[in-house]
Amino acid sequence: MTTNFEALLMNQSNRLTASRPNEFLENFVGIVEDALEWFKLDRLTVFPNSMILLNDGKTISVSRKGIPELDKQRFLKGNYKDYLRILRSKQPWQIFDSEALANHPLDPIKELYREGACWHGIIRLELFGQTWGALAFSRFSLEEPPLSEENFKRLKLLSDMWLCFWQHATMTRNLSLDDSSVADESEKLLLLSKKQCTVLTLLSQGYTAKQCAEKLFLSSRTIESHKYRMLDILDLDNHTELVQFALRNGLGIESTDR
Repeated sequence: MTTNFEALLMNQSNRLTASRPNEFLENFVGIVEDALEWFKLDRLTVFPNSMILLNDGKTISVSRKGIPELDKQRFLKGNYKDYLRILRSKQPWQIFDSEALANHPLDPIKELYREGACWHGIIRLELFGQTWGALAFSRFSLEEPPLSEENFKRLKLLSDMWLCFWQHATMTRNLSLDDSSVADESEKLLLLSKKQCTVLTLLSQGYTAKQCAEKLFLSSRTIESHKYRMLDILDLDNHTELVQFALRNGLGIESTDR
């Protein structure tokens, strides 16, 4: 194992640079395993677009040897959907120690504690000024000291690098396909401007075009223009599909600054 972070960072950068797009996910597992070993963490899970347990095939989890793999079905209970609010926090990272895990009101976090986790952290992922999702990691032993702020910054740096390569690999694979309509929703979301995302968030929360206009100090005509432009960009047919797209990607879930 590399003895310093600079060596780990260089090794991961070299491996990612040499990775072919269609090999990325396979290589990503090995890269994450090295990072888990270096930071003394036990399990890492990536939630693209903050879709926890709601979109099989996108959520990816990697565990160290001897650590239970993420069993999604264990967490599909109670108020698990509210975990989205935690994932979409504007804080760069969040920490939950053993006591916080045991006493937290959210069922997924309490279930994590029952599974044996004694420490949990979440890092926000952002690309081009838009929330892309979140990375969550857990530790199942009290033997290691908590991550220092310096190591949180290091892990955040690695996470940002992984995200850039992930996005590039996904887009490259999609460009090589005959049917461009199969583009992943995480790429479609990035096609929207910040203003369009704001309008879409309000629409998905049940606001009318007039109410959106009042909240954003715009005209109703401008809101409708944004709406129809988004339908065109996202290749959707109507308002209902637009709202469903927003909810699938967490835009209707208000962020929390806790």
